[in-house]
Amino acid sequence: MSGHGGVLALFRAHGPLTRAQVVELSGLSRATATHRLEGLVRSGLIHAREDDRTTGGRPAGVFDLAETRGALLVADIGSSHARYGIADLTGRVLTALDEDIAIDDGPDVVLAGVARAFEQLEVEATSPVLGVAIGVPGPVDQRTGRLVSPPTMRGWDGADVAARLGPLVNAPIVVDKDANLVALGVHRALRADAVPGADDLLVVKVGMGIGAGIISRGSVLHGARGGAGDLGHIPHDDGPRCRCGQRGCAEASAGAWAIAARLRELGHPVRTSADVVALATNGDRDATSALRAAGRRIGDVVVEAVGVLNPAMVVVGGDLAESGDLLVDGVRERVFERSHPLATTDLSVIASPLGADAGLLGAAQMAADAALAPERVDALVDA
Repeated sequence: MSGHGGVLALFRAHGPLTRAQVVELSGLSRATATHRLEGLVRSGLIHAREDDRTTGGRPAGVFDLAETRGALLVADIGSSHARYGIADLTGRVLTALDEDIAIDDGPDVVLAGVARAFEQLEVEATSPVLGVAIGVPGPVDQRTGRLVSPPTMRGWDGADVAARLGPLVNAPIVVDKDANLVALGVHRALRADAVPGADDLLVVKVGMGIGAGIISRGSVLHGARGGAGDLGHIPHDDGPRCRCGQRGCAEASAGAWAIAARLRELGHPVRTSADVVALATNGDRDATSALRAAGRRIGDVVVEAVGVLNPAMVVVGGDLAESGDLLVDGVRERVFERSHPLATTDLSVIASPLGADAGLLGAAQMAADAALAPERVDALVDA
C-alpha cells in the first residue's frame, strides 16, 4: 500500500476505523500503520473521533476523515443552465448556485461566469481549496484535457478548461463530460446504500442533449481517449437531421432541444428542458406524448448499449427525467422488449435517485478523488 495516501483511501472507502482495522485492511505492520496515522493526524487529514479522544499521548484509537480540512469547488455546466458549488472532502455539497447560460456564447463568456461563481463560493470556504471538478456537455480528451469537436458547443473545439481556470486556484482541476459526472454521483450514492449492481451501471443523461456515463467494475469507463458513452449521436439514415450535422441521431428526436422545437411548432412557448417538463407536469397532451415517444427512442440506443455492456442497472437522469415515469417507462419498454433475455436477467431500469443534483454531486466526488489521490496526500503530509 502506497504511503499515507493509501491509508487515507481506506477511510474514504470504509468510514471511521480503529488502528487495528487499518492494520487489517492495509496489511501494514502495526508500527508502520501507526506511523502513517500519526502523519495523517499531524497534517489534519484525519482526526480522532470527538467521542474517543485521549487527554494526551498518541491519538485515540478511532479515526475519521477530517472533512473540513479542505474545500472542493465544483461546476456542472449544461447547454442552458449551470450549477456551481462548494463541497467538503467527503463530497458533500455545502452551498450551490444556479445560473442560466447559453453554452454557444463560447468559452470566454461561460468560463468567466464559472470564475465569478468560484470566487463567490471561495469567500465562504473556511479551509483551502484542494480540488476542482467541472462537467461540460461535450467530449473531453482524457489525455489532453481539451474538448474535441463538441457537437453542441459552438466555439469550444480545442478549449482547455483547466488551463483557463488554473490561475484561480492552486489545486488540481479535473474536467470531464457532464454525463460521466452524473454517472459517478449515482454510482457513489447507490454504493453507499449497498444497492446490488452499483458497480456496473449505464447512466443516461437526458436534457437538452443526450449522453451516457458508464460505470464498469466501480470506475468511470472513458474508453481510449474519453469518447465512451456518446449514445446521443449514433446516426441512422432514416431520422431527422441533428444539430451535430448527422442524420437520425437519438438526440435529434429525443433531446429536449428537438422536443422543444416541435412543441413550439404546435404553439407552445417552450425553450429549455425545464420548460418541457413543466408543460408535461401540467398535463399537456402534446408534451406528455412527446416525452413518451422520446423515452422509446432513447430506449432504442440503450438496447444497443445493454447488448454490448450488459450492465446490472440502467439509470435515467438529467432534466427530462424529472418528468417522472413518462420518459423512464418508454426506455424500460424498449429495453425489455428488444434486448436479449440474458442481458435483461436481473436488469433494473430506474430513474436517477439524485435528480437534478446528480451532476454536482458527481463533480464533488471527482474533485475529492483528485484532491485526495495518494500522491497528493503524501505531499500534504510532507509539507
